[in-house]
Amino acid sequence: MCITFGFVLIGQSSLAQQSRLTGKVLDHHGHALPGAHVTLVNVQLSTVTDPSGQFSFQMVRADDYTIKISHVGYREVVRQLSVSDLNAPLDIKIYPLNQALDEVTVVDKHAEARKQTESLNVEIVDQRFIQRNLGGSLMSTLSRLPGVKTIGIGSGQSKPLIRGLGFNRVVVVDKGIKHEGQQWGADHGLEIDQFAVGEIELIKGAASFIYGSDAIAGVVDLKPVPPPPPYTVGGSVDLIGKTNNQLWGNTVNIFGRSKRWFFDSRFTYQNYGDYRVPTDRIYVYDYAVDLYKNQLRNTAGRETGLHFNTGYLGDRFRSIFYLSNTFSNSGFFANAHGLEPRMVKPHYMMLLRVIFKCPASK
Repeated sequence: MCITFGFVLIGQSSLAQQSRLTGKVLDHHGHALPGAHVTLVNVQLSTVTDPSGQFSFQMVRADDYTIKISHVGYREVVRQLSVSDLNAPLDIKIYPLNQALDEVTVVDKHAEARKQTESLNVEIVDQRFIQRNLGGSLMSTLSRLPGVKTIGIGSGQSKPLIRGLGFNRVVVVDKGIKHEGQQWGADHGLEIDQFAVGEIELIKGAASFIYGSDAIAGVVDLKPVPPPPPYTVGGSVDLIGKTNNQLWGNTVNIFGRSKRWFFDSRFTYQNYGDYRVPTDRIYVYDYAVDLYKNQLRNTAGRETGLHFNTGYLGDRFRSIFYLSNTFSNSGFFANAHGLEPRMVKPHYMMLLRVIFKCPASK
């Protein structure tokens, strides 16, 4: 009988050494915080709070403990617990961790990446390049690129030359459509508003043969402006001015988009006078031609551009409608196609008259 009683006392003493630790983790507003990590450091026991912020450790030894609570975005809390804290629910509040992050700059390097991953000789520029290197026309602006030259037709018109070849040896593609107006005579330039172009791909060399035999010199591929971001409305106004030909103008852009539908519009206007050069005399076919106030007569002009595109952008379907109207009325230097008599020095004109009058006097 005594032996049996002794075992009962030992069992009760062993059960008295086991305790239960429960509690709740709250945020700084007093709301339950699920997903917090709770660790008893002394015995390396861990658990995660449930959706109501509760945690529980079953059958822990009655002792002093160090409890650690951590959560992403919150300060870590370390608390010392005594034996008296066991078997009583704990409420532990943690506070947000405020950290100042370094500035992050997102840089678009798809143009450089394409050059490194493709064997094609490709130059890619965007509107920022056009604004920094703005010329009188699109090809005047692109002439800053290596291997690209232009045939100037007055102040506001020019046609492309790539590696010394032009006309029907250069292909210009605008929004996927071949532009053939510049391929014929030397006086035919590109009827394209450079402010309405989103991105330009210039393909040179043998890689251009994928566009056909007409692209033996190269390809100028003009990409449209990408659609605006969802739920945005905006616009821009750019003013243009130059002193050498009294050019003034502006380009106005207005765009907007809901979740699926969008529109983008642009109006461009430029007006310029005769081009001024740093000389008062030039030579055409070895004939001296005097310039009035250092100006190349008949190089003034006016340009307008009206562009509008709208469309629907879905997850599996998209449709975009483009409308564009470009008008240019520009002159070229009066002596560019032979001599204009009234602009040639008088003694040359007198010599011509003597030559033609001599047979009539006999």
